Amino acid sequence: MGTRTIATLAPTQQSMVQAAFICGYGGHYLITPHAPLKELWWTDDRIEAKVTRQFVVSKLRGEEREFLNRTLAFGEGLTDDTYMEWILDRAKRLFLVLAEIGVPDQVFGVIDDSWGDDDLPIPFDSVDRLELAYENDIVLNRRFYDTQFKFLLRELRQGDHIDYGPNEHIPMEYVHKLPPAVSLQAWDRIHFPKQDDKTFTRRRFDLASKERKDAYRAEFMADVQKAQSLRHEHIAPIWASYTCDNQNGYILSDLVAEHTLGTFIDHRTPPQFQRVASTERPILLLEWMHCLSDAVASLHHRGAHHGAICPSNILIDQANHIYFADVGTLPTFQRDKKIDAAEMYNYSAHELHILKTPHKFALGPSTSTSSHFGKLRKVSTDSSGSSDRSVTSSTKSNPTDSVVGSPVLTSPNPDNHRPSPPSSSFRNFSRHLHLPTSLRSTSPPDHTPESRSSWPSYIDPRSLCDLPARTPEKSDVFALGCVFLDILTFLVKGRTTDFVKHRTTMMDGPGRSGKKPDASFAADSMRIDAWMEHLRDEAWKRDERCFRSVPELLKLVRRMLCQNSELRPSAREARDRIETVLVADAGIERLCCLGREWEDSDPKAALGPDIRDSVSVAIGVLAVAPAEDPDAISGVESRSERRRSSASVAVAKILPWQSTRFRTP
Repeated sequence: MGTRTIATLAPTQQSMVQAAFICGYGGHYLITPHAPLKELWWTDDRIEAKVTRQFVVSKLRGEEREFLNRTLAFGEGLTDDTYMEWILDRAKRLFLVLAEIGVPDQVFGVIDDSWGDDDLPIPFDSVDRLELAYENDIVLNRRFYDTQFKFLLRELRQGDHIDYGPNEHIPMEYVHKLPPAVSLQAWDRIHFPKQDDKTFTRRRFDLASKERKDAYRAEFMADVQKAQSLRHEHIAPIWASYTCDNQNGYILSDLVAEHTLGTFIDHRTPPQFQRVASTERPILLLEWMHCLSDAVASLHHRGAHHGAICPSNILIDQANHIYFADVGTLPTFQRDKKIDAAEMYNYSAHELHILKTPHKFALGPSTSTSSHFGKLRKVSTDSSGSSDRSVTSSTKSNPTDSVVGSPVLTSPNPDNHRPSPPSSSFRNFSRHLHLPTSLRSTSPPDHTPESRSSWPSYIDPRSLCDLPARTPEKSDVFALGCVFLDILTFLVKGRTTDFVKHRTTMMDGPGRSGKKPDASFAADSMRIDAWMEHLRDEAWKRDERCFRSVPELLKLVRRMLCQNSELRPSAREARDRIETVLVADAGIERLCCLGREWEDSDPKAALGPDIRDSVSVAIGVLAVAPAEDPDAISGVESRSERRRSSASVAVAKILPWQSTRFRTP
């Protein structure tokens, strides 16, 4: 007869639980039986139910039980509490530990030395002070030290931060749920014992480096504190935080996202969006613009900026609420994410693309700026799908307009004319993309083609010192305008693929052809303007009232995408303008952030003494007063006027005919 080994025996729930804790993955896998696992967690409720008078008496011998009702020896008349009352009120966990290691009678000496549950966990080098034996017993001390963590189950509550020890159990379970149709960041989902209906998102950050175990601990704690001080209804909240043996830091958020804004748009028909009535979906998308602008305005008011606004950093939950995943300028929260460098580049402002070295221009014959639209992609709407086809043009593009990062700063020139009646066929949308009025001339204004021979063949980086100073808040406004344009494209067109193809241009780069595609919003501003004209025309074809707000919102987006950062509105101006348009033109009366104001406080005092050193602030540099015409910028302080004037002179030295485009709209 063959022998039976443990490997051939069917595992029981108890053996699986013990194996899970021995291997260190209790509660982490689907095969782990969670019901008996929860019984091993000594929660406050379980300890209250376990440690009663009957339980304490059952663990002591007859002559020891008499001491339970005696007055404390160290009270000296100041208290009439008994040993039993001390155990039930202050030392339940401590008594459980002593009973577990077989010395419950030592509770009297421990209480005489004023030990209680508040002193747990006791460091190993201090356990000998408990005097668990007549002579110091290292083995018994080690058993006490290890056992205390079994009963010392510190539960996280909202707003808490706990530093868990290496042997301490953390009472939480993984939520084993299939992810949505599209992938998010690799963040865990957990819940607490007996709270299966409440799910949290958990993010893990490494605190150790090769040189030091707690290299990033101070940065982690500071960033958690700053994030809590910058809390906003539309920024993912930090519910609680904790560290584990100084190796890893964790934050818990009660926001459980189903999509990013990018995956939401790419998915086109997310289940949570389908549950919204078809008439309410456009209103929801427009309201998102107001919510995001309110969150950015709140950050700027507190003296901070975001620094990483892009679709993958914007989350949408099951209830179609929208949030920023975190504040991009806090370095801790960027270390656990898969950052798409191409996306960050595409949504960054012009001033972040300015070249650091002289750039050579290939000068040629006279060209036309309007010929940018001679290469628009042809999109077919028939059943065969879409195809790209070049449209012939008799002129070449202006080389100075196709250089990413060239310091060509333009002011918005909105076109207020009503669109022409739509044609019966829409096979080639490029014919419906109207150029702005200021760009319809075949030659630069007030200059003849012959005058271009005086253009410099390169841009000297030293001349950039006279340009407007780079302000992170204005860069946030640009990135936010890019996100708004994505939302409006999704609102009008139902997808953004055509928009990405349209704005992609070929730039100098590595490769056999010496070209590379560039889909950034800063690469070719005229393509972006043409797309906004197209969206405006398409919005006029829709009968719903909410689409009447699209032209005005596009005017705002055009200002937010200005190459000259000083001509962009502030985030608060953008929020107020969106609010006005949605209420007046779209007829939306209920906005979750309607009329929100913030207390006028010192940002430095609110965020701590070091926040100003780590977060760039530009409050008060450009003060713009509200005007009757929403597209007009007025009330600029004299300092800003001087900066704008010097910027005009600097650009005029580089590209003379561009100086006419510096006028305030």
